[in-house]
Amino acid sequence: MKLAPILVGLLVASNAFAQARGSLVGTVRLPDGPVARATIQATQSSTGAIFTATSAASGQFVFRDLPAGTYEVSVPGTGIATVRFAQQNVVVEAGKPTTLDIALQKANLGVLGDDNAYLAIRNKYTNLRGRAPRMPDGRPDLTGMWNATVDPNPVPAALLPWADEVWKQRNANAQRDHPDALCLPGDPTPTIPLLHKFVQTKGLLVQLFEQEPHYRQIFLDGRAHPVDGDPTWMGHSLGRWEKDTLVIDTTGFNDKSWLIFATGLPHTDKLRMVERYRRPDLGHLLVDLTLEDPGAFVKPVERHMTWELAPGEEILEAICNENNKFPEYAGVK
Repeated sequence: MKLAPILVGLLVASNAFAQARGSLVGTVRLPDGPVARATIQATQSSTGAIFTATSAASGQFVFRDLPAGTYEVSVPGTGIATVRFAQQNVVVEAGKPTTLDIALQKANLGVLGDDNAYLAIRNKYTNLRGRAPRMPDGRPDLTGMWNATVDPNPVPAALLPWADEVWKQRNANAQRDHPDALCLPGDPTPTIPLLHKFVQTKGLLVQLFEQEPHYRQIFLDGRAHPVDGDPTWMGHSLGRWEKDTLVIDTTGFNDKSWLIFATGLPHTDKLRMVERYRRPDLGHLLVDLTLEDPGAFVKPVERHMTWELAPGEEILEAICNENNKFPEYAGVK
């Protein structure tokens, strides 16, 4: 008999817990149809807790068990196909479903095929399963064609006053002076959501991509950075293994490039880029990026991406001067 009050109390608490939670449902669509495998994030305003769902082939998504409260609901940009979506003050009530239909906007800058290619490739290789392959020496093999992604939760960069002013000017004029607009190397960071092809040997990793200068080489043979090397657009890259993680250290940059896709951060020739690549399974590559520049940043800038294997694709020829629509889009004369 003494246990009865305790049981009653537990039942009351359980019912209260259930009633304090609700659901969020909806669809994710582009003007030409539903978006499958979109990542939807619900960030609770009071706690900062992030809940994640993925849309089905129909574009439908559901959060079945959200704590009642107010949320920001967002969808990261998908490659260069769409811009980031975010809606503030979405209220989830206890015991009730909240409906939110999400209309994404295309972000294509006029290059034929870019608006659909990323999504089509991502959906084509949804069900890749298996262990990550290894080299003869037992190291992870990163070789493959990778469909790069953007960071779903980018933290804004903290810039020194001069760099912040330059960054604001660049965005005020739609980045019309971006090096890409003049067919120069635009961004040495692995943040551009294009296809990247990795070719790995014991002493060298080569990266190929559809962007100037189209290639990059990372030395894995134990050499050191040049003492007085000439600054370059892509810098000088050395790789070393920390267990199953490839750590790439790059220095020797000039100060002409604009950093991070669609962001356009300025930097100095003091820039140091550190990348960490880890392949947890056959179909995914975890990419962590840290940018250090005491001449431009208050603190290091970080990005975290998950790339997906696209084994049936190939790098296409990309000649910047042919069909380059960026100057027209941005008003460059």
